[in-house]
Amino acid sequence: MPLTALTVTTSSRVTPPVLPTSGGTAADPTNFNSFANDGNTLVLVTNNDGSVTRNVTVPVPVSVDGTQTVTSRTHAIPITQCWVFGPYPVAIYGSTVEFRGDNANLKFNVVRPGLT
Repeated sequence: MPLTALTVTTSSRVTPPVLPTSGGTAADPTNFNSFANDGNTLVLVTNNDGSVTRNVTVPVPVSVDGTQTVTSRTHAIPITQCWVFGPYPVAIYGSTVEFRGDNANLKFNVVRPGLT
């Protein structure tokens, strides 16, 4: 199955976007999620679970010397906390970044800094 795409919100000094108070788009723990990457994009990840720490893994899609894979980064997000991830250099992560949340109680907001 293809990755579930996350919507990218562009920030603005003139008209700041309002992010959902629920924390954002629920993680897809089966197909995982992705977003279009420009190298400046940030991901806000909120753990809305009331009792369990949840994990987010960000795969690193490059290899070293052509054969050795790079270990993915996994982060344990405590209950009720919101963490900011990124930015992700295009040369390393590519034009699409994959986010693997282990439960739908993880919520994602993807924000790209705007020019105004």
